[in-house]
Amino acid sequence: MVSITPRMTRPRPPDPLQRPLNTPPGLGRPLALGAALSLLGALGTALAFVLAARIIAGVLTPTARLPDIGEVLGAALGLGVRALTGAAREALSARLAAHATAWQRARLTARLLALGPVALAGRRAADLVTLSSDLGPRLAPYYARFLPGRAHAVICALVALGVTAWLDPATGTLLLVTGPLTVVFLYLVGLATHAATQAQWTRHTRLAGRLLTLTRHLPTLHAFGAVPTYRDVLVRSAGAHREATLRVLRVAFLSGFVMEFAATLATALVAVWIGVRLFGGEATLAPTLAALMLVPEFFGPLRQLGADRHAALDAEPLARDLAALDAVPGAPEGTRDAPPGAPELTFHGARADLPGVTATLTGTVASGEHVALRGPSGVGKSALLHALGKYVAHTGQVTVGGVALDDLNADRWARRVALVPQAPRLLAASVRDNLRLAAPDADDDSLWTALREVGLDGVIAALPGTLDALLGEGGTRLSGGETARLALARALLSGADLLLLDEVTAHLDGDTARDLHVLIGRAARGRTALLVTHRDPPPGWRTLTLEAP
Repeated sequence: MVSITPRMTRPRPPDPLQRPLNTPPGLGRPLALGAALSLLGALGTALAFVLAARIIAGVLTPTARLPDIGEVLGAALGLGVRALTGAAREALSARLAAHATAWQRARLTARLLALGPVALAGRRAADLVTLSSDLGPRLAPYYARFLPGRAHAVICALVALGVTAWLDPATGTLLLVTGPLTVVFLYLVGLATHAATQAQWTRHTRLAGRLLTLTRHLPTLHAFGAVPTYRDVLVRSAGAHREATLRVLRVAFLSGFVMEFAATLATALVAVWIGVRLFGGEATLAPTLAALMLVPEFFGPLRQLGADRHAALDAEPLARDLAALDAVPGAPEGTRDAPPGAPELTFHGARADLPGVTATLTGTVASGEHVALRGPSGVGKSALLHALGKYVAHTGQVTVGGVALDDLNADRWARRVALVPQAPRLLAASVRDNLRLAAPDADDDSLWTALREVGLDGVIAALPGTLDALLGEGGTRLSGGETARLALARALLSGADLLLLDEVTAHLDGDTARDLHVLIGRAARGRTALLVTHRDPPPGWRTLTLEAP
């Protein structure tokens, strides 16, 4: 798993590109190698153009002569170096992009898994899906073109400017004036591109989110006759997305026009200036012709960098989202293990570190004890369970067998904790597959034992296919009570020493809730169990109450 630890620095304006996008390991070496290839290719190009200009001048002068074989071979060598280094840079950039995007995708997946659904409760699932799906298409151009293109443009421009100034100082001076102006024009156009790109990303994520919501809730919308209304919402959202995309394209075309205009104008000025001096006898053909041939090599990489800048701008909204995910606090990662067996828990002013959670818990849960957590709705009872499982951070003191919760290794602690949420999630798969989520190697005898412990063996045996019976999306073939029992059986199969039960009887009638409480008490024997409930606690369960400040 990728470990992500926020750095503690003085607050400063976030840099959306430098921080999240330039963090993949191993970027420095291929970028340095690409810069070396750019330098070699630029020198080869300069050599080829200088020798080609000498060959042409030798043929066009009044004392015409045949090209020298050494000059011809030298020009061919320079062009060959140019072609080979260009191909090598393209291959290197493609490998760099593949590595960096794969690392970013793994990093995003690890971050989302580490944060969990509670820490991400304030974010729409559709936005996270869009972020994950667009990661490759939007980041690959940044790593393949813009990142190596910056060094390539600077190196090629400096080499072309230096060689031009050596051949013809007047032309070099003209490039020295027009080059920075071109960069300024590009920067001014980029200011408008920032806003347009951000607006396009917002429209894109909004459209994707609404489409996913429609797909997910289509039966409900159809039942209430809301499909036409939501269809109109999608039409308007698609129109806004189209307009935002066209706005970005217009700015991109404007940027390309500025670069083309500046390069064309500068080349024309250089050509006229060289022509005037040649006709006046103030210049020599060979060096001025070579300088003229190098002018496109000065503006070409800058023009390409301007086009590649849009790849960076496309990646910028994703960089902001990645930085926002990095800023979400997660549970501290420790290295220690809790003592073996059913853990003893101690709370002192403990609460989950989540917005809106204010109530705290103080008390002790003995090893193997069953305790009900009580308190008004919305004070953070369920959030405290998630903090106890190290799914979110907490404040106050929590110890497990005398070891601070923050000092526990999250992965090893997770194998000793089983959480049964208020609305258990079942896969659209068989009963066996759902149960084996907690114990992939469990045999059928173990599965039936767990089902008997929760009183569900008769229900499953009556299904066509028994353990191979498909439950449907969300477990639609089971009732609410049966779903809760199956989730409890899954938790028991995990062999966890600590059971965290979050309102597992919230949607059940009184008789079914009491029966399930009896099953929980019997099945959780020998384990420490915490039950969040608004009902009366099961017989024999002690009560701890969260206290408001």
